[in-house]
Amino acid sequence: MKFLATIVLTALLPATLALAQAPPALQSVPLPPPATQNAPATPSTEALAWSLKNLAGWPEATRRLGALLVTKYGPPAEVTSSQVTWRDKGPWKRTTLYKEGPQHNFAAPHKDVLEQVINYKVPVDKLAELAQFNRSLVPSLTRGELASISDSEAVNFLSLNVADDIVKGERTAEQARTYYAQIVRAKMIKEPERDLRKLRFAPARSAAETADPDEIAPLIRHMSGADTSVN
Repeated sequence: MKFLATIVLTALLPATLALAQAPPALQSVPLPPPATQNAPATPSTEALAWSLKNLAGWPEATRRLGALLVTKYGPPAEVTSSQVTWRDKGPWKRTTLYKEGPQHNFAAPHKDVLEQVINYKVPVDKLAELAQFNRSLVPSLTRGELASISDSEAVNFLSLNVADDIVKGERTAEQARTYYAQIVRAKMIKEPERDLRKLRFAPARSAAETADPDEIAPLIRHMSGADTSVN
């Protein structure tokens, strides 16, 4: 009997040692949520009160957007019955919220009520591609600005990030439209995407770096006497 017990223990010993030496099972650890650049999920009580007072009669969704902007950037610099404007807040040269905006169907139907502007030099040969990508991108070459107009700050981040890809030659207009639609869909189903959270590039600090005043037409230069080389 003792001999049989010895055999059983001897047989079980390697398996027992293997279990003792095996590493502990890995446990699933939840990943931290992505950074959101301190974007408020809901407007503050003070911002809601400001919105109710100053945006009375505006569409409800636009009033709420105004309250979110006040929560994030503080009271605007200018307030009229049809628009409010912030200056030099966050990455934006200007942020303007309009009471009413035109219908825009790409990538999904919405009203273009939020215009946000950065200093940005748009090459002339990229104007057509930018327009083909997104009708609500508004370049101003003489001011050295590029504006995006949509229904949210997140979509303006996306639009300008993709516009920068086009200017750098990293996407064609058609590729940009496909990618943009994919990210807008992700936003609709509340999937976090970095292009909805912030700009991937640093805008120019001043329009002096981006403005293009163009040149005086030769005929006008000659008429004004500025062109001394023409006889």
